[in-house]
Amino acid sequence: MLLRLTYARVLDTNHEPIPGLYAAGNCTASVMGRTYPGAGASIGGSFVFSYIGMKHAALVASGERVAG
Repeated sequence: MLLRLTYARVLDTNHEPIPGLYAAGNCTASVMGRTYPGAGASIGGSFVFSYIGMKHAALVASGERVAG
């Protein structure tokens, strides 16, 4: 399981963001904790974190300064 921080960035073992590595979906720690309500429950979070990660990656690639 991957842990992620703001902007869907993946954390290393020291809890620091790994530059350029983003994650969303079932490969990440669930926003619902240790529960799995049922099929399709993670789709909403997957879309949201994918969008957030994509927007952050685009800002970083453009050279803009990004907080966090």
